[in-house]
Amino acid sequence: MLPVIFEIPLPGGRTLPIHGYGLMIVVGFLTLTWICSREAQRRGLPRFVFDLGLTMLLTGFLGGRIFYYVEFYDEQFAHLPVTEFFKIWKGGLVFYGGAIGGVVGAVGYIRVRKLPLLPCLDIAAMGCPIGMGFGRLGCFLNGCCYGRPCLADFPLGVRFPVGSPAHHAQQQLGWVGMVGETLPVHAVQLYQAGHDFLLFGLILLYLRRPESPIGVGMPLLFGLYAIGRFGLEGLRADTAPTWTGWSTGQNTSLFLGVVAGLLVAWIYRREARSEARIDDSLKKNPLGS
Repeated sequence: MLPVIFEIPLPGGRTLPIHGYGLMIVVGFLTLTWICSREAQRRGLPRFVFDLGLTMLLTGFLGGRIFYYVEFYDEQFAHLPVTEFFKIWKGGLVFYGGAIGGVVGAVGYIRVRKLPLLPCLDIAAMGCPIGMGFGRLGCFLNGCCYGRPCLADFPLGVRFPVGSPAHHAQQQLGWVGMVGETLPVHAVQLYQAGHDFLLFGLILLYLRRPESPIGVGMPLLFGLYAIGRFGLEGLRADTAPTWTGWSTGQNTSLFLGVVAGLLVAWIYRREARSEARIDDSLKKNPLGS
């Protein structure tokens, strides 16, 4: 856990803290825009990636923060001023809210620029997992989205210090005292980051295949993410079960996973029908005259 990476000295003896969470978001954004820009250039698309990425970043932050604020209002914000909503550098974003906000912003930007919608969304789907992965590294540095307790000798277990969200939660449960580290917990933030980076590689390789249908990128990303997120969510300790017995993230994963799966199936069915029509046309008129 390292909420503040370093501090920049300012006049008057003040300092500007560089927060680990915010720094990881910036690194992720710069990395994904570089990768997506190269991929767009390779596909002959116009320059749009940086502006699209910035739009998705801003609308994603807004959507993610709104979802987080609503979901955790009673626990974290009820006794605080409304201005606490804007302190994103402290962490506190819900991925699915950010994803929905980002996609809505992307579609709006692409429509305004009159760019090809599906090819541009495919490019965005390639880069989004990079940003997601770095965001989870930021969660680890910030200490949020912490995992459930694990065995003391578990090789991937971590302990968070006093003052961390995990320590506060375990102290409330009477598991630890006022001083000392937490019980070892699953490094679920790092698990999720590894999952996201793996998604990046898989989706990049898949969408580079000539036979991959245009427009399959976003639903494929949502579907694969939902599968991994559903399982990893069960290792988190900062989310409460709902009436289904699952957390809000698991419920959302199940819903979006089904919707994404249906969209992928529909896209492939549409592609198959299109190829069948072309084959029938060639058989009827093999010389094209």
